[in-house]
Amino acid sequence: MNYILIKSETEIPNFISAFAREKIIACDIETTGLDPHTDRIRLIQFAAEGMPVLIFDCFHFLPGGLSIIKEILENPTVKIFQNAKFDLQFFMALGIETARINVFDTMLAGQLLRTSDGPGRVNLAALCAHYLNEELPKDEQKSVWTGGLTESQLNYAARDAEILVRLRVAMVKIILENNLSNVAKIEFACAHAVAEMEYAGVSIDADKWRRLTAQTETERDGALKVLYSYSGEPTVQMNLWGEDEIIGNNFDSNKYILRLLKQNGIETDATSKRVLSSHAGHPLITALTAYRKASKALAGFLYPIPKMISPATGRLHPRYGQIGAWSGRMSCGGPNIQQIPRDNNFRECFVSQNGKLLVAADYSQIELRVAARISGDMRMTEAYKMNEDLHALTASLVSDIDVKNVTKAERQAAKAVNFGLIFGMGAVGLMNYARQSYGTEMTLETAEKFRENFFRAYPGIARWHREIKNGKPDEERTLAGRKFIFNDGAGFSGRYNMPVQGTAADIMKASLGRLAKKTARGYKIIAAVHDEIILETDEKTAAETAVTLKNIMEGSGNEILSGVPVAADARIMKSWGG
Repeated sequence: MNYILIKSETEIPNFISAFAREKIIACDIETTGLDPHTDRIRLIQFAAEGMPVLIFDCFHFLPGGLSIIKEILENPTVKIFQNAKFDLQFFMALGIETARINVFDTMLAGQLLRTSDGPGRVNLAALCAHYLNEELPKDEQKSVWTGGLTESQLNYAARDAEILVRLRVAMVKIILENNLSNVAKIEFACAHAVAEMEYAGVSIDADKWRRLTAQTETERDGALKVLYSYSGEPTVQMNLWGEDEIIGNNFDSNKYILRLLKQNGIETDATSKRVLSSHAGHPLITALTAYRKASKALAGFLYPIPKMISPATGRLHPRYGQIGAWSGRMSCGGPNIQQIPRDNNFRECFVSQNGKLLVAADYSQIELRVAARISGDMRMTEAYKMNEDLHALTASLVSDIDVKNVTKAERQAAKAVNFGLIFGMGAVGLMNYARQSYGTEMTLETAEKFRENFFRAYPGIARWHREIKNGKPDEERTLAGRKFIFNDGAGFSGRYNMPVQGTAADIMKASLGRLAKKTARGYKIIAAVHDEIILETDEKTAAETAVTLKNIMEGSGNEILSGVPVAADARIMKSWGG
């Protein structure tokens, strides 16, 4: 492999300026570990067509040669990465303005091309095997980069950069053939935001979290006392390790719960929340529900999250899967901040730092707006243009009452109708969905009536559903061009919801990309939760940041939907809870 190893500024080749001006440059890094806050970059490799790979030994070259690295990275030429968010975070640690880096990410491109005969796996070796028909040895991937460099390590590092140049050429051809260039641009820009969210992290009030943990333990123990009144007190004995162990009572076992319910006159063959909701008035069910809620909160969030706080930053650093779901929505872990309970006592634990404020905005009914645009339903579109309350409108249309007389309970039921029926839910499904998700009871007869009246009130939605049922398309796309391929066994609901959820994801990511690429800004992007974006900003600039966030989110939505207005509600707060 043809490469030049550079350890000092005196070793810079005379063609460095010409290299930096190349239209396409591949970039890769080797690091001492995976945490940009505690680990270091050992090597930075740059490759361009027809030139030797430049390998900078950062243990020797930095910090003195940082300006040269910046010159190459921050100019407007395209930089090719494999998993750009990883490299960008380590560049952030060096103080490089990563927003100025024009990214092409082969990993994200590979994920987009999965539905265009691409491979299921998107690591560099799999992509090279598929698109270049080349085997890429990864023997040195887990080698130690803290000591002396071997010839094998340097060849490995150089090849990883060099091959990205050729891989991009092969992938661009297929991206263009499949009309995925627009959504690819959205994803590449969004990589900056994902890197920033992971690097910046979120701050948590440890004292509030401890109090919430104690409160939840009390709630769990109180629910257990009620459950014991039905099951009898548990038997406690010492196990082989000298620890107390409860024998007989297992409220986390479905088999045990089914037996306990039948012993107390509740006949059921399942213990899911949906099934048990029909017995919600029984004190045994009330206690079981409270126990499950508290236990889930303790095991899923309250106990593990304090262990995830970075000792280097004192903050949580969730990790995002940028294309984490087939629809294009992001996933999250370590911790999964997207699954934090919506209860205010949880969210008020996520706070701004001293002198800072949080600015958050979420889209208003974005999936309903997308459905209105995709289906072309004129009544729903007109409601959004006139800034009508769509839930109140639906309540009036399905119940044949004046919209001015719609009650709070009727509007709540209409939420279930709107969000359930746009994805083709049947009457039984609507009845259960209304109870479980919105706490609204409706009979099967009422659900059937609402369903019939809904599709009569919104004929565009009904027509859209009929077209999918009659045509059963093998391919669907979002309004931004994201592509879905359905197999013969796929149901109709996926054909309804994938374009809708995917378009909502595209809008969210377009906004994140624009927020990240905005120059001369005083905020950090710290989280993205479903249809909500959270920024951290100085107290003095909070009002200006709120306007910026609202305008960017609405602008991205209006550009993609073009015809159905998009609304985002911004708010300024000390904590996520308000």
